[in-house]
Amino acid sequence: MKLLTLLLVSAALLPGQPRYARLGEFQGQVDVQLTAADAWMPAEHNLPLTQSAWLRTGTESRLEIELDDGSAWRLGPDSQGEISDYTRLSTGQRVTLLSLDHGISYFTGEPKAKDVVMLVMPGVQATLSQGSRIRVTVQPAGSQIAVLEGQVRFSSPAAEFDIHEGTTARVDPAAPSRFVLDPEVTGGPLDRWSEDRDKVQAAPQSAAFVTAHYGLADLDAAGVWMSTADLGVIWKPEVSASWAPYQNGRWRYFEALGYTWVSDDAWGWLPFHNGRWARKENLGWVWQPAVSTIFRPGEVYWLRGAGFTGWGPLAPGEQWTPPSPGAIVPRAYSAGIPTFAAFQPDVRLVDPAGFASPSAEQLKSAVFVAALPSPAFLVSRLDATRPVLQVGSTRLTPSVSGVTFGDTPPDPVEDVSTAANNDPPLPHATPIVADASAVAVPPPDGVYPVPVAVLPVVEVPVVINPPVHQAGKATATPASPAVDPTTSSKTIPAPALPKRPVERPPVPDPKNPPPGSRGTMVVSAEQAIYQRVVEDINPAAPNFVKALSALNVWASSFPVSAFANDRLYYYIHVYNGLGRADKVLEVAAPVVSSGVAASFHDPAQVLQILVAASSGMQSLPKPTAQQLATGQNAARQLLEFVPNYFAPRNKPPSVSDAAWSQARAQLDAVAKQALAR
Repeated sequence: MKLLTLLLVSAALLPGQPRYARLGEFQGQVDVQLTAADAWMPAEHNLPLTQSAWLRTGTESRLEIELDDGSAWRLGPDSQGEISDYTRLSTGQRVTLLSLDHGISYFTGEPKAKDVVMLVMPGVQATLSQGSRIRVTVQPAGSQIAVLEGQVRFSSPAAEFDIHEGTTARVDPAAPSRFVLDPEVTGGPLDRWSEDRDKVQAAPQSAAFVTAHYGLADLDAAGVWMSTADLGVIWKPEVSASWAPYQNGRWRYFEALGYTWVSDDAWGWLPFHNGRWARKENLGWVWQPAVSTIFRPGEVYWLRGAGFTGWGPLAPGEQWTPPSPGAIVPRAYSAGIPTFAAFQPDVRLVDPAGFASPSAEQLKSAVFVAALPSPAFLVSRLDATRPVLQVGSTRLTPSVSGVTFGDTPPDPVEDVSTAANNDPPLPHATPIVADASAVAVPPPDGVYPVPVAVLPVVEVPVVINPPVHQAGKATATPASPAVDPTTSSKTIPAPALPKRPVERPPVPDPKNPPPGSRGTMVVSAEQAIYQRVVEDINPAAPNFVKALSALNVWASSFPVSAFANDRLYYYIHVYNGLGRADKVLEVAAPVVSSGVAASFHDPAQVLQILVAASSGMQSLPKPTAQQLATGQNAARQLLEFVPNYFAPRNKPPSVSDAAWSQARAQLDAVAKQALAR
């Protein structure tokens, strides 16, 4: 049996990239606690926010948070919320779960493809399936959801059903078997503010030039786009002649990123985390956006001296590493554009404000370094805890009916019609629906209890073609040229290119025994293991953990095998599915060093190995020298391999020329981004 091609969706080939939200516009007193081990701190515009961040607002305060999918979450006065789950799976699927402990919040957004977006409050959760605008309120009397536009899936211990635009639902967590449904939405004092912010962020012009989806409206308001012969499309901010990048702001330490730039410039989000700066004659400073959407802490060179540090921007395409004495120094440093700040080991904040530049004598002993040393990790941070929110634990947990512990359907709830009608109605409203059974039939595996959320099955876009068994041997059928309708419009199958015959272990098929076999077939131990691996990575229900175990048995039982290349390919595929970029690079290193195309006869496998190694290196915050060499070597081979792979003669008839070109451009971008690191 032969595994034929991973579909060419760049996000599906990448290990799960960390996600970062942007702390955007805010007014009044707003505080942030990034992790349980951190103290509350005053909010900073453009502060990166990660999963588990807590945010709270004071009286007469408000806050906007921009998510990487282009959605916005806003908190009103006297409110506290948590970014409870904010992850990206190895398939590219994004999971977003926001919790409101108390106060009022607004959410505007639309799930992309198979993304999961949920809002949770005490006693209830709302799941978005389309573009929607909702208002969520949590008060001592209960939790309320008002659908301003679109629709959401309402889930409580009593019922689960869709509520549509112009509807309000309320739940009292003290009486979970009751809920109130109101056929209208009463206006709120902050509705206009949230709506005005939606209008500002709608359809920004910068979206045509940037691959990322947030912080774009600020670029529209603070600069202009133009085209240049050497840098392509660039953005020029409206700043003073004395302005320079990476001067107005500070560096904050994040465990997964290192020291990360937090800009004081109102528009300073994407230009410092998704591209590079150049100073052009007659134009001044301009920003060239990156092709990749990978969030970076800031692309600068670093200088270390006694009690101080310095930095400056790296130019587009500038390949620079800390030089030996007499070697070339960064262009910005040569041009006299460094910024300095005091620095001592183990500090988590580096701020240039108020620091006098070092003297010429001090600079003589300074040296260039690859990065600032990370602060010592205090074991006490592992013991840090927080108070339990009213919403309880709100991490998304995959659930498989009949398998997951505790997934037994709950006992039938009491008839809620009388109880709900006795519940006090919303102001100026008449509850019209109270009986859960009159709204929707609970799903077969029971009503999902709140706050436990159920993660939908993730469909991994992989095509496996069944073998054609002939005389005890298995040969693979060609890849289907049809576009998989369950994936995005950018998903196209890899072409079935001419290749030399590849012998693989024959796999038994009880329903289709070979001629003359009398319904039986002798299967070797290696064939059986091979079959287990292929079954475990089946896209219908991939189990990469089981597949890895089978691969390890295969490698230990048959260290010398005629099918060693297939085994190596499956190892890379499985580690990629598990999000283990370090292991992908470790396994791929020998074959990348010797040339993947020279070792593998299957062009689809060649492509997938090169993409996995190139993108895997980029996902590591601090790759080792060996990992960097493997990833960049793979990227160079990928650039050489892509033109022939995407030659017009190989395009399936059902795939448009535009989609074919776009797929090639995506893989070119993966390779170039790896080489630019």
